[in-house]
Amino acid sequence: MSIANPGMSGDRAQSVIAAARIIMGLCLMYFGISKFWFVDGTIAFVATKLPMAAFVFWLSVVIETGGGLLMVLGVKTRWVAAWFAFYLCFTAVVFHTNFANRGIMDHFFENIALAGGFLYMMAVGPGAAALDNRSRD
Repeated sequence: MSIANPGMSGDRAQSVIAAARIIMGLCLMYFGISKFWFVDGTIAFVATKLPMAAFVFWLSVVIETGGGLLMVLGVKTRWVAAWFAFYLCFTAVVFHTNFANRGIMDHFFENIALAGGFLYMMAVGPGAAALDNRSRD
């Protein structure tokens, strides 16, 4: 198989892209919602890295939950994917660079891997079953 003919095209490829978009969006929604399980601890952790920790906490909840929902629905997919690629790299560098802690290091690479997926989504678009695909009548 060559790069020009990857072996999958048409509706099947668009369905796989849609599945990837939905999975990545659900992951971000989970990250946003799961912050509620340990609000005080998360705000305290943010305070060790950035000012206005409570504001940053609530902003991250809105960004991750709301942006994840936009990805699941396929709304402004390329723009949201570009934002998340930046956001995930930023949060990886700011919050997850204590490589002496294996869990923190895993979060760093998780963020970088997801950022790569969002860059790909930015390039290929939303795939099937996205609100971005509805006609502009």
